[in-house]
Amino acid sequence: MMMRPQEQYMASPPPADWVAGWAKYQRFSELIFVSGIGHFVFALVYGGYFHQWAIAAALAMPALPVIGLYPLFKSRLKPTVIRWISHVLLLGNLAGLIVSLMWMGLTPSTAVWWLVWWPMFVAHLMGVIDGVVWVVLVMGGAGLIWFNQQHQWVPPLMKAEENPIFLMQIGFLLIGAGFSVVVRRAYDRFSHEIDGNQRMIDAQNLALERRAARLETMLQAVQQSSLDRTRLFAQISHEVRTPLNGILGFTQLLKRTEANEQQSTYLEQIDRCGSTLMQIINDVLDFSRLESHATPLDQQKFNAVQLANEAVDMVSSIAQQKGVSLVREFPDDAIEAVGDPLRIKQVLLNLLANALKFTTEGEVSVRCHTLQREDGLSTLHVEVQDSGIGIPTEALGQLFQPFNRASDSTIRQYGGSGLGLAICKRLVDMMHGRIGVDSQPGSGSLFWFEVPIDAEDWRRVA
Repeated sequence: MMMRPQEQYMASPPPADWVAGWAKYQRFSELIFVSGIGHFVFALVYGGYFHQWAIAAALAMPALPVIGLYPLFKSRLKPTVIRWISHVLLLGNLAGLIVSLMWMGLTPSTAVWWLVWWPMFVAHLMGVIDGVVWVVLVMGGAGLIWFNQQHQWVPPLMKAEENPIFLMQIGFLLIGAGFSVVVRRAYDRFSHEIDGNQRMIDAQNLALERRAARLETMLQAVQQSSLDRTRLFAQISHEVRTPLNGILGFTQLLKRTEANEQQSTYLEQIDRCGSTLMQIINDVLDFSRLESHATPLDQQKFNAVQLANEAVDMVSSIAQQKGVSLVREFPDDAIEAVGDPLRIKQVLLNLLANALKFTTEGEVSVRCHTLQREDGLSTLHVEVQDSGIGIPTEALGQLFQPFNRASDSTIRQYGGSGLGLAICKRLVDMMHGRIGVDSQPGSGSLFWFEVPIDAEDWRRVA
């Protein structure tokens, strides 16, 4: 069934202009404005106050490309490309700052306060690893300033004491305050996103719970309908079986009276049809009891070999009429077992009847032996192999299901209720066993089942 749009519960995708790998860095993109514009404004104020336009240019010009990182972060470029471009632009900005600090004549102990922002800026904007790398780069920049102080590679344009410490402190204070505000806003937005996602998840969970409740109600309704149908079948079968028993009984009485050949033929056909109908009714009743869990299991000791022989004897007349050989492959010694012999015999009889129904020539082999499990307990393994028509591979998966499509054409051609194998499956499952089949069209079929036959196993089953 196609799911309605409101039931798809798909979270909204990120905006199309966000690169997936960089989406988490969008929250800190305002740092670009705070750092870049703050840097640029400070350069203009510094240059205008001291008329040191070379220093101002060295400070301001590298800040402009940094501001260009904002649209870059919103672009559709690959994250690796954006990362490398960002590092190159920031390195240019750092180089301009180092040259400016050398021209200002600042000592390394003072200049380091200018450099401390870069690792924090990069760490928040691009990631912790990038920030750690920039700690190393900034330390290298501080080393260059110290080395220049010793060797005067870049001669200062002014003396260190001429720099207005108060102005620098105000600049640092403003940039730091802006930095803190941006980070706080970023984390507030992040918390808001988390809250929104949590609300969406809660709404989805509530919708799923409601849907699960509806499905549970529907399932209970279907199960109740199936149970009602099964009870109806059982009731109808009971009502039909009573007069049918009378028909079969009177048929047997008529067969004992003197009748001509034609009348005997009619009576034989009535008896055969009535027996077939009785078997179908019995199958429906058995299946309805199994579906309603009204079939108790018995626990008693029995001889599994004797049970298998009795089952084969019961179908020997059918095999003889069809000209099919019955081959018994049983051990010479008795197999002492504990379980429900009536239900085990019922499964074996169903498999034998099924094999004889689809075998017109050849033989039907019955095998019976025990298997030793890893826990030291025993399992009864029974096989029924025929040389009949076989079963298509695509039908094997639904073979043990009641009223399946694979059985429709078979019922029309060979008769029966289509419930025999389904009953076998239910009975074997009740006994905590297994049942299966191996078959190919034209090569016959091999049905098998296994049930526990130790007292300890049956205590768990019971």
